[in-house]
Amino acid sequence: MSFVRNLTACGAMVLSALSFAGPASAEQRIVEVAYQLTTSPWIARLADGAFETETGYKINWHQFNTGAEIISAMASGSIDLSVLGSSPLAVASTAGLDIKLFWVLEDIASAEALYVRNDSGIRSPHDLVGKRLAVPFASTSHYQLMYALKKWGVEEQVTVLNLDPNKAAAAWERKDIDGAFIWGAAMARLKRNGTPLVTAGQICEMGRCTFEGMAVSTEFARENSEFMRKFTSIIDQANRDYINNPAGWAIDSANIKLISDLFGADARTVTEDLSQYKYPSLTEQASCTWLGCGAEGGAAKTLRLTAEFLKSQGRIDKVLDDYSGFVADEYLGSSQ
Repeated sequence: MSFVRNLTACGAMVLSALSFAGPASAEQRIVEVAYQLTTSPWIARLADGAFETETGYKINWHQFNTGAEIISAMASGSIDLSVLGSSPLAVASTAGLDIKLFWVLEDIASAEALYVRNDSGIRSPHDLVGKRLAVPFASTSHYQLMYALKKWGVEEQVTVLNLDPNKAAAAWERKDIDGAFIWGAAMARLKRNGTPLVTAGQICEMGRCTFEGMAVSTEFARENSEFMRKFTSIIDQANRDYINNPAGWAIDSANIKLISDLFGADARTVTEDLSQYKYPSLTEQASCTWLGCGAEGGAAKTLRLTAEFLKSQGRIDKVLDDYSGFVADEYLGSSQ
């Protein structure tokens, strides 16, 4: 497999930035939150200001393109909370960044996929030989793509380029690449003249699952625990409303318009993207499926398996025995 850039640079950024990270203040009423363009019910509450209204904090929202960029920002101390996929979270945890996964936003399911161009001649995994694929390095998509290529026995015969979702979509439109494993609005651009070869959910069935979660600086969480519980309660309420109130999330609804306007995506794409994820309930969050049960919990196991795979590919230089120290279930808000 040919790579344009090495994922180890991501870990190096974390290590170099750790020395600059400053402590959060117990009096802090301003929080810096990083997010990506991933469609999810909680984004509607971001857009309508519910997080600020219900927590009483001033929240500065920062949009990033990749998890690698976010963990570098967290390591520098400029971000308190962030959206991170399981792959960049494994990189950050292994590098020693003092953060905690405190909520699983989405079980990625079908929301990330390897799309191939309809005119590429790719109809099966074997057809990938000699082709050029794009994926953001250190992302959950990168982890799953690498695993799938290895399982299919073509990893040494495919060129993999490190491009964030928007750049991957642009390269697709220029016909510079044959396929891309991305998500969100950028993936919608691939659907116009592409076909999914494999989804994140199918690769999960092959043996490697992924998720997207919310991570927080350990010190900020400890000193702002009530804010944390209110924050997760708002996310949970949005998820439950999406599941239990379909009319409130119809294509012409206010919720869809909020997300559509924020992301610059059409309402149909937003509605379709929302349907491709699974949103773990509060009970599921606390269970062994995700945040509960220590080292045997689903989140901690996924982080370890991800780290093992990244090490086998030479992207990180070690794997921790236990990743449960980077998972927290004490900030789960009450269901209302």
